[in-house]
Amino acid sequence: MTIAPSLPAPPPPQMPSELEESLATARRLTAGLKVPGKLHHPHQIVAGWIEEHQREREQAKRYSWGRGGYVPPDFTAMERRRHRLLSTLFISVEKHGYTAKVDERGRPAVEIARQSSALIIKEKYRQVRQPLTEEEKKRGFNPKRPWRQEMQPTGLLQLSIEPRLHPSLRQSWIDAADQPLEHQLPEIAAVFIAAAPMLQERRRRQEENERRRHEEEMRRYEERQRQQLERNRLRGFLELASRWKEVEAARLFLDTLAKRAAGNLDEVLDGRTVGEWIAWAREHLTAHDPIEAGAAGVFRTIAAIDQWTYRDNGASNWSTYT
Repeated sequence: MTIAPSLPAPPPPQMPSELEESLATARRLTAGLKVPGKLHHPHQIVAGWIEEHQREREQAKRYSWGRGGYVPPDFTAMERRRHRLLSTLFISVEKHGYTAKVDERGRPAVEIARQSSALIIKEKYRQVRQPLTEEEKKRGFNPKRPWRQEMQPTGLLQLSIEPRLHPSLRQSWIDAADQPLEHQLPEIAAVFIAAAPMLQERRRRQEENERRRHEEEMRRYEERQRQQLERNRLRGFLELASRWKEVEAARLFLDTLAKRAAGNLDEVLDGRTVGEWIAWAREHLTAHDPIEAGAAGVFRTIAAIDQWTYRDNGASNWSTYT
């Protein structure tokens, strides 16, 4: 088997010139940004976390007084750093159009133009090998692996943005010996500020595309409605033509009957004479004949038909022609 070396990672995408200029401007704006050593005036979201935690501690102390119950510990130094970093970042980016928030997953986030980016800030862990204890060796000793792996905190904070603001913009920062996150925060804030116009433009394009899509859907819907209206009106016209043809055939039939009944028009059938029955038929045929209303009457009926006149089962939903 041939083992080939790993392919080098692809180079980062070229930053667009307008974004590069925006980032340079943003860096000038955030150059003096400093994270306080103590949080005197925290952002309202961070203040809410601190107050809620304090309430939980006080309630637990009252409930467990004299009972030795669990009381949530005070914030660690790492958690206090996290508060100072997030508070400073929130206050900085809100001056440039962002809104600080807690997203649906409970993560700190900032939003602009209805596009949200979560801030993942947590301690970095590393995998280390620990030699097995004598007890662990007894439970299942593997001579080829006389150690176990475990995750240990590094004491280093890492801040990441999800999702990435732009492929060419940095997404993650971590404490370094000569560059703690406090010193890197101006650059982090600059990345958000530089991305703001781009995110706003992206949202504008999305809204424009959505508007066009909606207009196209409405256009197609209106066209379907227009075609349905035309089909229904033609159907109504054909029904009137069919009714007229039926009336003409019925009149021819009635005339033939009248000739044959010329000698016994006085014969009574169910309370009417044959002559009265012939008159009854002529009256109803006249009422049923669409031609009697003239061309204007016919087309007035057609004009009253709309796209909902006929139901899906083919039954007519429009009033009988009169």
